Amino acid sequence: MLNAKKTVRVGHICLEVSDIAAAKGFYAPLLDELGFEMILEEGDSAGWRNESFAIFLAKPEHRRVSKNMPGEDEFVIADHVAFLLDDRDGVDAIAAFMKKCGFGALFPPEGHPEFAAGYYSVSYSDPDNNVLELYCTT
Repeated sequence: MLNAKKTVRVGHICLEVSDIAAAKGFYAPLLDELGFEMILEEGDSAGWRNESFAIFLAKPEHRRVSKNMPGEDEFVIADHVAFLLDDRDGVDAIAAFMKKCGFGALFPPEGHPEFAAGYYSVSYSDPDNNVLELYCTT
């Protein structure tokens, strides 16, 4: 058994995409604005890292995953990536930045006290319908 006092974190994720150029067009400005640095851009793959986490995109030779756009009737999106930001100002700043870049929110910035006290988030769907949430709990 691992030492219970040691923190285990997610180090990276990789998302399957159908068009690496379209995916980079969505992720590059967002991740740059969040302070990530591009560390991989080769063939049908791309990756970004900050000081504690990395996100990779890959277009496989044969598509394995295909997702439909989440509906407004979904209370919780079953599979999504959530970025924890410091505060509401950060969430609102990202929402404004994404709007300026031409990306509409899947779910606009709003509070969700049913999830946790102070929970405030905005969500987006990438070109392959992978959902990204940016949230805070302050």
